[in-house]
Amino acid sequence: MLARDKLDPLDLLADASRILSASFDLSATLPRVADLCVRSLADYCAIYASAAGEAAGITLVEAAPEPGLHVQVADPAALPSVLGEHGFESVASMSLAGRNVDGVFVIARRDRDAFDDATLKLVKILALQIANTLDQAELFERTHRVADRLQRALLPENLPDVPGTGFHAAYRPASDEAEVGGDWYDAFWLPDGRVAVSMGDVAGHGLSAATIMGEIRQAMRTTAVFEHSPSVVLEHINNVINLRSGIGMVTAIFGYYVPNRRELTYAVAGHPPPALLIEDGFCGFLPGGGMPLGVDSRVEAADYTVTMPPRSGIVFYTDGMTEYSRDLFEGEAKLIEAATRAFKDDGDNPALALQERIFDARANRDDAASLTLHCHPGLVADAIRFSAIPVAAPIVRSLLMRFCEQHDVDEIQTFSIITAVGEAVANAVEHAYRGEEGYFYVRPTIENDVITVEVEDSGRWRPFAPRDERGRGMVLMNELMDRVRITSTQNGTNVILTTKRSQPAPTHS
Repeated sequence: MLARDKLDPLDLLADASRILSASFDLSATLPRVADLCVRSLADYCAIYASAAGEAAGITLVEAAPEPGLHVQVADPAALPSVLGEHGFESVASMSLAGRNVDGVFVIARRDRDAFDDATLKLVKILALQIANTLDQAELFERTHRVADRLQRALLPENLPDVPGTGFHAAYRPASDEAEVGGDWYDAFWLPDGRVAVSMGDVAGHGLSAATIMGEIRQAMRTTAVFEHSPSVVLEHINNVINLRSGIGMVTAIFGYYVPNRRELTYAVAGHPPPALLIEDGFCGFLPGGGMPLGVDSRVEAADYTVTMPPRSGIVFYTDGMTEYSRDLFEGEAKLIEAATRAFKDDGDNPALALQERIFDARANRDDAASLTLHCHPGLVADAIRFSAIPVAAPIVRSLLMRFCEQHDVDEIQTFSIITAVGEAVANAVEHAYRGEEGYFYVRPTIENDVITVEVEDSGRWRPFAPRDERGRGMVLMNELMDRVRITSTQNGTNVILTTKRSQPAPTHS
């Protein structure tokens, strides 16, 4: 006879209650309860549960010490008689009927008259516990579906259809929450041809957070029409939030995208910074900063501008995408890795593919929203604008690489151009604006096999003390290019680098 654990009935009920209350994931909890019954009460245990409506389906859990023992029946009510045909002399069966589910809980033993009155009472109590758990799980699923529908109803139904650029979005509710959340994303056309982009996260869950989210998103839409600076939009929304009490903290990011220039200007209010991914180039995070909305009288956000190269993408996301593992650095690394693969391999909806790759069937503890902007292959714009920030340098390199590819410039000359322009860009970033906000422009052109790249800023260069290692940039630019002309005034500095194509451009048939 099978040796069983000698569990006190109260201990068995306590263990079963602990297992059932641990999670609403029945595929995880019911098998453990069935195993517990087999270890202490029976040679076989089965739990059949069915639900109607949207959760329609049958859950079957079996446990037995005999490998390969499965008792399949079309009607769970027939299970006791079928078990008798399999040699089980003692069978105890209890209904699992509840408010929203139906089913049966069965245990069986090979020996005759194995279940006394005390055991049958124990089985009845176990059945009541399981039935209550099934009801609660079904209610949770139904509430979760309603919350998910409400959340999606508060988000935009469609995203802008932009030639040369793809906008995609995805929203994933928290796996263990049945309430609507405060995450949002948005992208919409403006009358002047720009596309406004916003994303944010209202602290908390429930209808209150969802209502606040809807109000803020709509306020951003209204303000976006009359402003050109994303940081000014965020300051306006912050003032609106501070007029009301009880809203709490809101993180947000807002930006404008100019499609014909592939130019994104954005500002951040305590939100995770966007990620930029360039095919065969820079992959990392852009600058962020700023105070969350509703915390202080000023957000102190800065405007950042980046011109996106062809075959590049931007990812906006909420913190549920990076903090699911409680290790932010691991989460950020995973986001970059998953986004790189999503843009490259999953073209239909990179935002959704990104979430699937990050969570990979794992539960997410918080709501997660993602919005992606994907620039398709195309020509490099004539005038390219960047904020004077260090991360601009690798982006410029990628853009010049695309430009040289488009014009069949050979690898050695491409390297020379990128290196020389990189020196000019580094000088503009480091010296032009003395730590203040500012921009520089890069204008690459080619005419009659003469390649010209112009780097221009409008800052007033700060003086620097001469050092042995300084001044090599000028030497390098002159060595790599045929001609370098630098014009500096109190209104800015203009660097023009010129070189003749090392070999004629091929003719394409």
